[in-house]
Amino acid sequence: MNKLSIYNLEFPSYVNEIDVAGYKFKRIADYEKSFAGLQHIIDAYGDEFERKNNTGTHQKTAEVEIPKKENPPILPWGYKAKRLDDVLLFLTLFTGRNVFALKPGEEKHAITQDPRMHRNGGEFRLSTLEYTRWRNKKTGELLSEQEMTKISKGRPMLQFDYDLISLRLEKTVNQVLATISSAGWKKEYGEGYFIFLFRQAMRQEDIEPAFLLCWTIWEHLFTLHNQSWLDDASIEQTSGDKKISFILNKYLLVKIDGPARKEIQRITKARNRLVHFGKIPNNVDLEEMRMFIRLTEQIMAITLKLKPSNVFNSFEQLNKFLKKPER
Repeated sequence: MNKLSIYNLEFPSYVNEIDVAGYKFKRIADYEKSFAGLQHIIDAYGDEFERKNNTGTHQKTAEVEIPKKENPPILPWGYKAKRLDDVLLFLTLFTGRNVFALKPGEEKHAITQDPRMHRNGGEFRLSTLEYTRWRNKKTGELLSEQEMTKISKGRPMLQFDYDLISLRLEKTVNQVLATISSAGWKKEYGEGYFIFLFRQAMRQEDIEPAFLLCWTIWEHLFTLHNQSWLDDASIEQTSGDKKISFILNKYLLVKIDGPARKEIQRITKARNRLVHFGKIPNNVDLEEMRMFIRLTEQIMAITLKLKPSNVFNSFEQLNKFLKKPER
């Protein structure tokens, strides 16, 4: 069976294998050592493995078994790609690390991927689907919460024979791939090119390029939703603040009143000045730009039919930004 080496894939605790679109990702034997060698920006304890603050490098963490028949990609890659490329892209987005595959012998060449964790993307990553199971440590048997409650009734010590594992990564990526493959999604979002823009935005260490890429995504979505009745010239001539207002209303159900429109115009001018003069105006602060990036994460989750996380209170920040009360 054909196998490839997978780098930087962080498995959920106690999960040794992930099956996505027929590709079986399995931890390598010394996964714990490889996990420790990845970048970790804080010390953390209490999980399967400790996390120790570490600059980190690329680490081979898994091998993937390639199915005999590989499907073509869903997304519009600019080269001859496979469905595996789609899978690796979403594993990257949902883990916050650049996950990639190497063929035998390729590891001797210089790796151009960035080994650092992504600075952005926290709200998007927490928009994954809830899916946990109890797994028997000896047999591998999986039980739902209801099944576990039933068999452990009167035997509380039985739970020590099981690990509570999260299968949300596997479930979420499989569902997202099914979503973007559907005819309805393609009719609404075309080839999904904006997903590539989102990947680039989440990788950015500096706030300015991330902010500009996110803005481009909003304008891209405006075009997708209005190109059936507006020609290209009309779309280009529509002001940025009107495009932003449209997306806020469509995806976040925000009603734009007079004061809100003025704030949107203010951040639109800031974006234009950044593009044309290379400098952020003094009347827009970095927290407003971070809010915009996190709102983009929420919108991206919605486009993929997921429930967006608001862990950083981005929507409350938006209401404050627009001078509107929290809903």
